[in-house]
Amino acid sequence: MVSIRAVRRRGPIALALLLLTVAVFQGVRHHDFVRYDDQVYVTENPQLRGGPGWSSLARAFTPYFTNWIPLTSLSLQLDFALYGLEPAGYLLTNVALHAASAVLLFLGLSQLTGAVGRSAFAAAVFAVHPLHVESVAWVSERKDVLAGLFFMLSLLAWARYAERPGSRRRYALVLLAFGLGLLAKPMLVTLPCVLLLLDYWPLGRLAAPAQRRRALLEKLPMLGLAAAVSGITFWAQRAAGTVSPTEGLPVAARLWNAWESTAIYAAKSVWPSGLAVIYPHPLAQVSAARGLACGALLAAATALALRERRRRPWLLVGWLWYLGMLVPVIGLVQVGLQARADRYTYLPQVGLALAVAWGAFDLLGGSARGRRALAAAGAAAILALAVAAERQVRHWRDTESLFERAIAVTRDNHLAHNWLADWLLLEGRPEEAARHYALALRAKPGWMDPALGLGDVERERGRPDRALAHYEPWLAIAPANARLRAALGYALLETGDPERAEAHLRAALVERPGDADLHAALALAAERSGRPALAVEHAREALRLAPDLLPVANNLAWLLATTPRAELRDPEEALRLASAASSGAGGAEPAYLDTLAASHAALGRFAEAVAAAERGLALAEGRGDAALAGALREHLALYRAGRALGAAEPPAGLSAPAAEPARPLPEEGAP
Repeated sequence: MVSIRAVRRRGPIALALLLLTVAVFQGVRHHDFVRYDDQVYVTENPQLRGGPGWSSLARAFTPYFTNWIPLTSLSLQLDFALYGLEPAGYLLTNVALHAASAVLLFLGLSQLTGAVGRSAFAAAVFAVHPLHVESVAWVSERKDVLAGLFFMLSLLAWARYAERPGSRRRYALVLLAFGLGLLAKPMLVTLPCVLLLLDYWPLGRLAAPAQRRRALLEKLPMLGLAAAVSGITFWAQRAAGTVSPTEGLPVAARLWNAWESTAIYAAKSVWPSGLAVIYPHPLAQVSAARGLACGALLAAATALALRERRRRPWLLVGWLWYLGMLVPVIGLVQVGLQARADRYTYLPQVGLALAVAWGAFDLLGGSARGRRALAAAGAAAILALAVAAERQVRHWRDTESLFERAIAVTRDNHLAHNWLADWLLLEGRPEEAARHYALALRAKPGWMDPALGLGDVERERGRPDRALAHYEPWLAIAPANARLRAALGYALLETGDPERAEAHLRAALVERPGDADLHAALALAAERSGRPALAVEHAREALRLAPDLLPVANNLAWLLATTPRAELRDPEEALRLASAASSGAGGAEPAYLDTLAASHAALGRFAEAVAAAERGLALAEGRGDAALAGALREHLALYRAGRALGAAEPPAGLSAPAAEPARPLPEEGAP
């Protein structure tokens, strides 16, 4: 039983944990989304649109991208409804969930063990360890902090169940917390094993054969849930193609990397330096010597824990907690191109903190003087971790800072160079992007992504013919690659070859049927090759998939307002689309005002057409855009004469989609 004094101590400690966590992570309120899966999970995620209702629930339970994480999807839907695309709300929610998990871990451990001080230390390590910054300061890792909350609730529920074994109500609460955690992130599949370890120590429920049988039977429903969710997740990841990049690795190479990563995680738990968002997988170049050496160290640590299991059971429980929870993410089934990831330590590291806390107390806690020294050392360690974590949080402030940090603390990080280049290109900085694409190729010769990126740079520079020289050599090597085919299609559109462009775009569409940009490009290709009906079809599909594509709305409006084909002409829809596009651009885009004027004129509303065209002309002249200004003067003369445009000439500003940087490979490396 827990003493009254211990109960009274919990409240202030829980509050201190809460305040400490918030103090370390509060800086995220000034951060931005990072273009490393945040665009997949939030900013470009179609599952977040549509508002609340049964349809949103159905969307959440549909596998998306690489995972089946319905509870996390619902959580992000709620955030989107509350905050839109303001990153502070998402990130502060992550902080709140993480802080709540730290408090629940403290309450659960102290309930299980009765050791308030040691439980507080383990929970504080969880709260402020720099390895956990990735899980909290990255919006895409909502699944980590949400699953962590239900993991801690499961521990607390199990502590209450152990007080009254056989209570169906208390057991149901354990199953509920576990099930919700699995729906947030399937990594919780190992929780039944953690609970079995806690049955061994501190609960002491495995002493007699009957107790062991009962403990195992209690875990069977949980194992069934875990098996079902693991199967769904593996299917979703294989369907998304994320298990394939390195699944051909020999088993030995996977083991070497797994053992080395496990040892590195343990070392960085003690000295968390050189942390990066991505550590590239060495693939076939993995060092067998290092892997075997790390494996030997892990085996020695395991043997020591087993030898000390009677005198120091916490050592075995903490160590096996750490090893067991890493199994789903250690790379035995490789997903993605990372060798390891800091976020994978989020829950496993609790086992190490537990072993350290109880081990230190075993060494020094026998006297009042020793306990005072232990408290001072523990406070100093937590303070040092908190300072390091707060500094690590700053590296997550935006995409550029994140990848620059990864490049600075790792060697020949081709992934970080490539993804930083993608971001720089999106930001309109092609010269810097080209430099990082070249560095990525130097670090990994023969890699297609940065080679295509150099072609994207040429397109950004307005030289699509040179871009083709970067793209075309890869066609014989990767003819089915959707990104390559899309890039070829975009470049050919820009060089004035819509027929060849369409062939490549259709090939890309086979692999990416829900890609709005491909439909938009096919609409351009069809329009330029004289097939307006097909152009309208593709443009409407693009807008169905991505209603906020203003250029597509503008282009479709122009076709519907100016086409001479009566069966396609639809001035009412044209006006609706043109008004939405112009409003979405704040009324400050002259090309959109040109389309808006044409739509008004098609309806015989010439006063409105003249007003819109005059605003567009003033903006075009202010920008020094002579071509657009000349077109607007011609159109304005027609409207003043009471005539509408009657030929489907391209609206000013009509263009192929922008260069398409490679989307980062899926970040998640585990069920």
